[in-house]
Amino acid sequence: MVWPGFPKRLQSALKALCCLAESGNGMQSQKIAERIRVSKAETAKILQLLVWGGFVTSRRGTKGGFHLAAEADQITMGEVLSRHPPEPDRDFGVMRVFEKTSAPCRRAFSRLTLADMVSRRSSRGRQHSAGKKV
Repeated sequence: MVWPGFPKRLQSALKALCCLAESGNGMQSQKIAERIRVSKAETAKILQLLVWGGFVTSRRGTKGGFHLAAEADQITMGEVLSRHPPEPDRDFGVMRVFEKTSAPCRRAFSRLTLADMVSRRSSRGRQHSAGKKV
């Protein structure tokens, strides 16, 4: 299900941030594109927006790549969402209802950090692998 008001580019940006948080080091844009399953060109645009938003830094050279601008436990999903420009369709009645009913989700996102996302993702992976027969 696609969540209204949650654009694909924003979803990809959140995935890219989680990749950087998981890596603990810088990553090349090509590697991020592979991990989040988005084209290299679109990933480059997403990363540039994240740089402009102050979430990511970039370095050129052999040890270059993209890095989180702050520790993963200092960046919240709410911050990322709040810096995303609103969609132009906000005047429709259905969007007003969506805004009102999604308030609890926005509050949860305001507390959810990249570190939380990475730890949940890795614990989910351990649960899945623990349940597999060898």
